Amino acid sequence: MSILRNSFAGSFYPNNPVILQKQLDAYFSNTTKTIQKPKAIIVPHAGYTYSAQTVAYGYKQLTNETIKTIIVLAPAHRTFHQSLAIPAETILETPLGNLDVHQDMINILLSSELFVKDSRPHYQEHSLEVQLPFIKHLLPSCNIIPINVGMIDIALAKKAATELANITDAETVIIVSNDLSHYHSLQTAKQIDENTINHILKMSPENLITQHQKKEIECCGIFPTTLLLATLNELEVNNHKVLHYDTSASASFDDKQVVGYASIAFY
Repeated sequence: MSILRNSFAGSFYPNNPVILQKQLDAYFSNTTKTIQKPKAIIVPHAGYTYSAQTVAYGYKQLTNETIKTIIVLAPAHRTFHQSLAIPAETILETPLGNLDVHQDMINILLSSELFVKDSRPHYQEHSLEVQLPFIKHLLPSCNIIPINVGMIDIALAKKAATELANITDAETVIIVSNDLSHYHSLQTAKQIDENTINHILKMSPENLITQHQKKEIECCGIFPTTLLLATLNELEVNNHKVLHYDTSASASFDDKQVVGYASIAFY
């Protein structure tokens, strides 16, 4: 048994469990559940001061549901790789208590040889870590399949989507960790983000990658989102709803260099 330690408790979010719990309760108190039986959500991954309220809109949809397994698809910020990396560690640390990695399902994914056991992209990576307190708060006994999605191509995304769809049952939800545009003016950010969200809602992984390559859209979770869309196509999940949109300007009051955030549910 080995533990993937957190690195951003005390900076991106509180490391004091009492304070963290109160913050999460406050975020959820401002949201409502509008989706039944969600199959996936896209949520941001910035510091809680900036994005946690938007995140809460996504996770709120998981309340009062029977969920035993959560697949988290997260992008790499500090490492360059072109794989689907699953950590060797079997426990994920959070200030609210640890979460178990779903080793049986991970072994199935690894047997396909499309996924690799590699902890390096998970070290000092906030995109997965900031999701874990939300999960522990809502679904403390669920098992996690943490996947750091590198710069994969559409062929690998489609093959991996088949494998993910095969292990996704009625008690499984997929979470994608994704921020939108970075460091534009507020007006420009909103325009770019609207375009990006519209292309995500087309449910076409090929289109999304193409638009990103053309620099028509902007999001740091482009590869996890592409993999999600391919998986949802395999699962024949077509319904979606934008739950909340915001930018860092709401917290920073800086409208010159903002980051965009959205929560989107698929069901």
